[in-house]
Amino acid sequence: MPSENLKVAVRVRGFNDREKALNSKCVVEMNGNTTTIKNPDLNASETEKRFAFDYSYWSFDGFKVESNGYLAPDGPKSKYCDQKRVFDDLGQGILKNAFEGFNSSIFAYGQTGSGKSYSIIGTPANRGLVPLVCEQIFDMIEEKKKQNPEGQFEVTFSMIEIYNEVIRDLLSSKGAFDKKGLQLHEKPGRGFHIMERDLKPTPVFSYSTIEKLMEQGNKHKSIAETKMNATSSRAHTIVELIFKQTFKKDGNELQRVSIIDLVDLAGSERQSKTGASGDTLKEGIAINLSLTCLGNVIGAIASQSGGKNVRVPYRDSTLTKILMNALGGNSKTVMVAAISPSDNNYTETISTLRYADRAKQIKTNAKVNENPKDKLIRELQEEIAKLKAGGVTMIGGISADLSKKEYERAKREMEESIKRQLEDSEKQMEILKESYEQRLAEAMKKAKELESHDINEKAKICPHLSNINIDPMLTGSLKHLLEFPEGKSLLIIGTSENVDIQIYGLGVSDRHAGISWENGEFFVEPYLNSRVMKNGKQYEEKFKLNNFDRLVFGASLYYLFINPTKFDQDSEQLILNQVTTITVEKIQKEIAQESGLISDGFDGRDPNDLQCLNELIDLMPMVEEANQMSILMDKKMRYDLMILNPIVLGDPHSKPKPVILVKKFGTTLEWIWNSDKFLDRKALMSDYYLDFKEDGKINNPNYKDYDPFVDAPDTPIMVGVGLVEPKCVLHRVPLNDNPKFFDYSKKLVGNLHVELLPCDKQGIIYENIQESIIQNPEKSLQELYFLVRINNIKCLSTRYKKIFCQYKCFGEEQFAITDAGGDTNNPNISHQRIVSYPKVDSKTIKYFSTFPLFIQVHGVQMSSTNDSNKMTTRQWFEKEKKEKINSVEKLREEVNRLHLDLDRTKNKLKNLETLLDFAEKKKKKKIRVDYVRECILSNNPEIMNKLYELVNKMNDKD
Repeated sequence: MPSENLKVAVRVRGFNDREKALNSKCVVEMNGNTTTIKNPDLNASETEKRFAFDYSYWSFDGFKVESNGYLAPDGPKSKYCDQKRVFDDLGQGILKNAFEGFNSSIFAYGQTGSGKSYSIIGTPANRGLVPLVCEQIFDMIEEKKKQNPEGQFEVTFSMIEIYNEVIRDLLSSKGAFDKKGLQLHEKPGRGFHIMERDLKPTPVFSYSTIEKLMEQGNKHKSIAETKMNATSSRAHTIVELIFKQTFKKDGNELQRVSIIDLVDLAGSERQSKTGASGDTLKEGIAINLSLTCLGNVIGAIASQSGGKNVRVPYRDSTLTKILMNALGGNSKTVMVAAISPSDNNYTETISTLRYADRAKQIKTNAKVNENPKDKLIRELQEEIAKLKAGGVTMIGGISADLSKKEYERAKREMEESIKRQLEDSEKQMEILKESYEQRLAEAMKKAKELESHDINEKAKICPHLSNINIDPMLTGSLKHLLEFPEGKSLLIIGTSENVDIQIYGLGVSDRHAGISWENGEFFVEPYLNSRVMKNGKQYEEKFKLNNFDRLVFGASLYYLFINPTKFDQDSEQLILNQVTTITVEKIQKEIAQESGLISDGFDGRDPNDLQCLNELIDLMPMVEEANQMSILMDKKMRYDLMILNPIVLGDPHSKPKPVILVKKFGTTLEWIWNSDKFLDRKALMSDYYLDFKEDGKINNPNYKDYDPFVDAPDTPIMVGVGLVEPKCVLHRVPLNDNPKFFDYSKKLVGNLHVELLPCDKQGIIYENIQESIIQNPEKSLQELYFLVRINNIKCLSTRYKKIFCQYKCFGEEQFAITDAGGDTNNPNISHQRIVSYPKVDSKTIKYFSTFPLFIQVHGVQMSSTNDSNKMTTRQWFEKEKKEKINSVEKLREEVNRLHLDLDRTKNKLKNLETLLDFAEKKKKKKIRVDYVRECILSNNPEIMNKLYELVNKMNDKD
């Protein structure tokens, strides 16, 4: 069959709640198959960019919500694209290809929250491609059976996840938590695949069976995520259907096999940001290596389509190995690119569109996978015989030049490879010889087992805890029934195998808390050193549970308490509404409000502040996880979120941003990490922690000389920022200044000696100021040259050495960096540099007239330790917590004292006001000073009555 281009569909969703609160503007337009994105930066050279795709789906507006919750176009003229249209355009083609014997693939790409999973999986009311394809395939099988009663049709289902280059079987209770994962095997004619012995697809005979398997897969995914400290947005999920048709043609029994891959890729934004900071790639840890490699593969295939002879790097990642057929081999493939409409996500959106634009140039060569069944069996028999007979020959072919140790290793590897191939071929032979009836019986047995363990049905009538996940698709996938055996009124929750409810997650203790049932009500009692929160507030004492209370166990394990026995009417719909509206983001917002990070007027803030606070809320659970890992490994590190005004970082044109203050207990060392650096480090911390968790040691060679929890002590940090006003250079007037510089907390940390000296283009300073001065720069200044001199730095603290400065003038992209001083906190820098503007325009004059020159001071910290360094990390956290409580108590006492003083002052003012009113009423023109003083000092009613009498007796001469 001739090659055909990979089809690309782009879909834009509507604004989410966060974007609405930010008053976001829609920067995406769609007309037919054309997608246009407008640059929100009005000063940008390119104001808009147009892309043409096979499908451009507008799902931004123009819809109505039907009674069953389905989102449908609101009229015949609406251009709203619903789930049915996506299925008709893409899903029907997948099914048609499957019945004709072609392999098919759909993969969804886009940033986290762009709507990828909505198109692929959907919601109960708006089902996506996976459930619709899975449902329709069985309807079509029934139609085919009517036409050909002798034909046999078999569907098998598998669900895997790729996280950090490791493949896990989500349908296996053991495989989902296997750190080593499943192994890929390459075979001529078949490409890369998972060995049959490792991943045996489950036979399915109805959509309801697939639905149960997907619930099981999501449950395992949720448990694995918390147990292995993974993040679902950084994992790829692949649902694979293998559809086999056996029928007779010209007297031969033929078998037609189609593989359908439905792929939900990880969020793309972390890939680009990781590349920006370089932390992850620098250390060789493949957190999102696969998306980077996928981009390289798509780019290489696109170049090949353009006539270039380039190598396609399929082998560089696990994901690209698995998608090899989908991208350049035997498959008909569709890519769904999901994008946000918001101007706040412009960078990620245009990146996704460019990615999709390259992908549409890919060509695949799909062929019908149809062979006589007896031929398949014969070929497998021959392959098995060759492997058994050829093993000795292959081993004998190992080079004689190898050392004995290398020879033995090569021999073991080859023997293992032959063994794997032999087992795989024998497994396939068993499957081919196994009758259809046997496979069907096995599928029905498995389906009954799933139904008997259906906890979702029990949860409709039983009080339970239902999980809330940052991935909405995983919310509700874990349910813990609060069932009390006879004679028991307490359930223990924790990580131990001996507890009643076993949960996994950072900061969750073996015995974390107790859940009791007393007088028809549920109570939770946190145990020692266990973090338990309800509705944003941390509790250390026993508390009562009410319906739909939000609970947090450990660092970031979120649950919703649901008690169906308390409902009078349709509890199922009420529970569904609550589960779909309560998100991790809302729980974090509650915690932030309770802790004082944000106020009740949060949603009414300036959009820039709101965006900053949204980012802060997103970071909160990860910062808590980093602290918990520090405690568990006794790293003596603490991570705290704070919001910095960009001016304190020397960047007046940026917006407020959350940063992480990193402190090492028992020392004076501290660092400030931006959010990108922290997210990269957090991923490495998780990998480091998993390695440590195995045996209490670090075995991964990547971490032998590298600790992701902390920067090296000799890493320079920003000590503070000073500023000078450069306006004078516009008039060619020199500046000699000693600006002070302040740290991130606006504390004075030192001063600089800075000179700005107007000069000519050779750097010769103007000596006669009267002759060189320019009165009106707007009219007379054609060119501008001046010297920047930084002579010395005086730092108040002795904990810094090797101090240097860096700064940028208007229009400069790179920092100018001074030489570093020696082992002193008061170095002489003697820095001089000429700044040149051969042509001065209005922007230059406006900038120098408006903005100061920010000079950042950096240095290397000199650590000092104290005896308290013998304390454990947990003890440090407890110590700081007590100190905070004590300081709060002192502050509360001070506030109470001030309130009392205020009340007294109010009473004094009231007494004085009353006395003045009395005098005015008695028509007295003046009051004696000693009477006024007595009135202010006294709170005694008897004295006040005496004062009234005295004032009444006064005459104007008194």
